[in-house]
Amino acid sequence: MNNKFMMVVMLIVLVGIIATACGVKSGNRRPARTDEDKTGEFHRSPIASKLQELSVDLDKADGTCKATPGDLTAPVASRVRLGVQLGGTSVKEGATKSIEIVGEKKQAKYEISGMTIKAAGGALEIGTSSIALDLASGSRKNYDFNIGAAGTFDILCDGDKVGTFTATE
Repeated sequence: MNNKFMMVVMLIVLVGIIATACGVKSGNRRPARTDEDKTGEFHRSPIASKLQELSVDLDKADGTCKATPGDLTAPVASRVRLGVQLGGTSVKEGATKSIEIVGEKKQAKYEISGMTIKAAGGALEIGTSSIALDLASGSRKNYDFNIGAAGTFDILCDGDKVGTFTATE
């Protein structure tokens, strides 16, 4: 008898769920913004606006190191995500559909000297006074950190100045 009672309860619950689901009307499927509302302006949340994403491409095609962009700017205490990549001479698709660097392999050392790191993520230590990334052809390194103090710091690639990093108040 107890089993029959449970079956009846489960049947009532199941019928109730189906009836509710069938009775629900779908919402208005219009886009959140109409074409007239689109002004091209994008508003970031306060949390997202604190993250400064900086991307740098290094090139050593003619033997000297060039950084694009060379000059970087970020506010003090903002969270910076720095991504640096050294391009390869050429790429091909490997047997496993992965990208492989072919041709002459290059090495580069990308440095921002004198900048104090207030809070770091990944491989950087708090209080570090320079960022030094060793890169091989095709490799990309990303580092997250907070800038400790305002100033203008030299960016070096293999010891040669290729730009400046400006931390603003």
